[in-house]
Amino acid sequence: MASTEAEPFDLACVPHAGGSARTFLRWQRSMPPSIRVVPLEMAGRGRRTRDPRPPTLTDAAVDLAARLDPRAPYAILGHSLGGLIAYEMARLLSDGAHIAPSFVVLAACRPPHLLSGSRYALLADLSDDDLIDELAPDGRIPESVRHSAMRQWFLPVIRGDIALAANYLPDPVAEPLPVNLLVWHGIADPATPPNALREWQRYTSRLFSVEAFPGGHFFIHDDLDHVADLLTAAALLVGPRPNSCQAHRTSRRTDPALVGRQGVEP
Repeated sequence: MASTEAEPFDLACVPHAGGSARTFLRWQRSMPPSIRVVPLEMAGRGRRTRDPRPPTLTDAAVDLAARLDPRAPYAILGHSLGGLIAYEMARLLSDGAHIAPSFVVLAACRPPHLLSGSRYALLADLSDDDLIDELAPDGRIPESVRHSAMRQWFLPVIRGDIALAANYLPDPVAEPLPVNLLVWHGIADPATPPNALREWQRYTSRLFSVEAFPGGHFFIHDDLDHVADLLTAAALLVGPRPNSCQAHRTSRRTDPALVGRQGVEP
């Protein structure tokens, strides 16, 4: 008889453009004991303000993958720009030399072949107020940023993230991921129409699903009970990790295969 309880697992979370690890602090308090939330901090913000910002999105993925040190089976969740980074992390960690994630969740994130780098390049050239005018109406950044004391800190970070998206060059012949892929979107988010998100299916050779949530671009923070239920169901589909994997586990912090490749919302 199949188990109705998921094996405990780590959930590495990559935030949206302009976001930091603090975005997922409430998740740590709200998830069931079987899900250990591990917020990832990109270089150049939050606790890593003094670290050089990654020059490319792939460098950001390499940096975060090298910092993973899972003590249990793990999954990766990325939101918006973080979804692209999560995808590139999964590619790195599914190369046969590392333990691949059990599954990957991409929230509010269009697939690489449907991104428009030129559109993000235009955003990067806007003045601060025009950038807020462009991103605030559909909820991608809060309107309150316009008059916030944090404006001078926040806008350079989001400009840097927009540049990562604008200059992102996905591998046109990348192999599909050998892991289950879950794609989530808010039904009120005009940036992620369902027909576009179904295109993610070509990026996996395993199970694929698209889940619609009430809400807009930041829907994943609205109903954490539902998020926890879906994550638990995804873990049950994968099943327990074989014992043989334990012998091959390596620390991502010191793994030369990853560290050697480091560089200095969509």
